[in-house]
Amino acid sequence: MEGLRKSAQEVEIDHLLAEEFCCDPTFAGRFLSACQPQLFCPNFRASMAVPEPSLGGEGFGDFLVEGEAGELRVALLIEDKITASPGVRQAKRYLACAERMRGMGWDQVWCILAAPASYRGEHGEYDASIDLETVARLLRSPDLKRVAYRRAIIERALTKRATSGVKVPDLALHRMKSDYLQFVAEWCAVEDLALSFPPLRGSYYDGDSWIGPIRHSSLPDHVWLRHRLWTSVKAPAGQIDLIAKTTDAAEHERFRIERPDDAITTLFSKGKGMQISMPLPEMRQGSGFDEKIASEACRAMGNFVQWYLAG
Repeated sequence: MEGLRKSAQEVEIDHLLAEEFCCDPTFAGRFLSACQPQLFCPNFRASMAVPEPSLGGEGFGDFLVEGEAGELRVALLIEDKITASPGVRQAKRYLACAERMRGMGWDQVWCILAAPASYRGEHGEYDASIDLETVARLLRSPDLKRVAYRRAIIERALTKRATSGVKVPDLALHRMKSDYLQFVAEWCAVEDLALSFPPLRGSYYDGDSWIGPIRHSSLPDHVWLRHRLWTSVKAPAGQIDLIAKTTDAAEHERFRIERPDDAITTLFSKGKGMQISMPLPEMRQGSGFDEKIASEACRAMGNFVQWYLAG
């Protein structure tokens, strides 16, 4: 089954714009005049808004506005963006659809990008573009509460974009990794296991579940280890990986056929290498550092190193 194609904020804005075009007869004029470059179409009136229209077998658009300007049939193909990056050939697919529509009797079809002012996508490849900040100012109604409510929909989307990717340092995770790195350094010294771990960073974030790359003095440069303290949000499991970043067929075959007992072999980096993995109990910041799990991880890494060198 195909996953969700659009974010909730984009769907909300699609619905908002469709209603404005169809229910406010003056909105289309303000919208087209505010586009860059300005689209001149006096007396344009929208008659229908079609959500997620087919682009003639080349995917789907966000929505299509159909209408008239006097005796002319006019359509607007609108793509809205919040945080998503441009799709593959997205603007070209819109323009090709517009050309087909003109061949089917439409007098004018414009492809328009509606996106935040900070969006750095393919503005110049559409017929015109308009900032969502400007769209918010174009909303009109005698009911001031209604205007405020609808502008807030756009403001929430803009806020989401502004804060998207902003991470908050996780102090508990930093403390856990600090304890981990101190412990494994001491453990490896006692057990004479020549593993070198990455230095402690100044901050870590909620999803920083890896310790790596972890090197061994006898392993070649293209082979390293990592400890995944947890493997997903929901799965209560950790994992040790031995990774060989190589396309050498013989090495790939060895990872598949001769892997250690209970280890799992998978491709690494879309076939640019191979990895073998061993499950471990998870270690999360909520429960804190666990010496037993860290010891088990070091032993598993030592066993992987011995396996690789024995080949």
